[in-house]
Amino acid sequence: MKYLYWALPIAAALAYGVWRHYAAQVYVGDLPPFDLHLYGFREAQTYLAGLTPAAKAIYLGPLHLVDSLLMFCLAATLVLPIWRWDWPWFLPAMLYVGLDLVENGKVAGLLRGGLCLPADVENVALVTGLKFAALGLAAALALWSLWRKQRMRG
Repeated sequence: MKYLYWALPIAAALAYGVWRHYAAQVYVGDLPPFDLHLYGFREAQTYLAGLTPAAKAIYLGPLHLVDSLLMFCLAATLVLPIWRWDWPWFLPAMLYVGLDLVENGKVAGLLRGGLCLPADVENVALVTGLKFAALGLAAALALWSLWRKQRMRG
């Protein structure tokens, strides 16, 4: 078990590094990928119009693949400190995974469709915001658990 405490965060950090590499290739000017920004309709249109076919292929291919790997490694890392608790404590990490999967699907739809409606962009922004809220709560629970374990030992 102690190896997981080191292996999962290292795997998440490596996946994040690879993710950042691919994410850097899908910026349009100073506009980042959808996963990093809560877009308004006009910004989303500008972003989608400026995305080259090569960048779109990277976004839909390696970036989404590495994003999934990162999401699962990060969720497992956040669940590990609280794995002995009752199941409701896992919900924020699981919600993060679910919302990230939904976000990836919605973004893929925008990228494949080219044009979008204001409601499409609002849905992606809502899911992205909720994803980061769930991730923040899961991280807070994991840190709190680690802090409690450290206090009990010391």
